[in-house]
Parts: sequence; structure tokens; C-alpha cells
Amino acid sequence: MKTFLVFVLILMFGITTPGDKILVNATADQIVEKIAEFKNEKPVLVNFWATWCAPCIEEFPFLMKLNKEYEGQFKLIFVSGDFEEAREDAVAFLKKQGVDFETYFKVGKDNDFITTISNEWTGALPFTIVYNKKGEVSAAWEGKAEFETFESELLNVINED
Repeated sequence: MKTFLVFVLILMFGITTPGDKILVNATADQIVEKIAEFKNEKPVLVNFWATWCAPCIEEFPFLMKLNKEYEGQFKLIFVSGDFEEAREDAVAFLKKQGVDFETYFKVGKDNDFITTISNEWTGALPFTIVYNKKGEVSAAWEGKAEFETFESELLNVINED
């Protein structure tokens, strides 16, 4: 009986929902480490967004289109700035958008998170940073961008020697 209970407990605590994989808690330091994983390999585009941010929602399909059109040529990283109460809404939104890769959910104090990510960031959403293959910031901006802006900035770093 004890063996059975241990087995059940392992199953209960070992089971993760699909939402756990699609939206993983991450501190700013962990996001910086994730970006660094691709240094000397491929460019990285990081987009900070939230479900309550209308411009974020409007530009999200542009990023998904880029991810499909330039698959394998860059790494797309989404970081949700939603409040914990909206986590399930964020997961539902990601699924509706067809996101099938790991994304991140901001944890930690906002000011510390923001300053760790970029001195250029005031905390406004959306916020996008494009890194070249060397891991250097190529472009960064607050506010909604159109598809052409994302594509142009991305092609600048994809086509760098």
C-alpha cells in the first residue's frame, strides 16, 4: 500500500499541464541567460507583452508570421508581463495564437526586472529587443510595430556576416 501511495504522489506532483510548458516562470536573470544561449549561433528577438495590452495583442500575429517565415534563422522569445491572476488568460491566448514552444512569465519586482533587461526600457509594453548573432543589441523599442518593422530589423541581423 505504501508503494502505491508513493507512486500516486509521484504522479500527482510530476504531472505538468500543457500550460506549464508553454508559459514558464522566469526572472530577468533567467531571460538574460536564455538570450545568451544563442550567442554566436543565431539572432534573438525578445518581445515583452501582456494580455491587457491592446498593442501587444495587435502585433503578436506579426511575430508569429515572422517565426514561421524565418524558421530556424532566429530565436523568438516571448515574455508575458501579465499579473498572476491573468496567467490562464495568457496561456489561452498563446494557444489561440498557435504558440507551441516555451515562452516565459515574468516573475520578480518590476523595476528590478526592467533595469536588468535594458536601461532603455521604461517598462511600457510592448517592448521588443533584437540581438545579433554576437549577442549585442541591434534594435530596441517600446510600443507597437508593424510587420515590416519587425522584418526589417530581423533581416538586418540575419544577414550580418
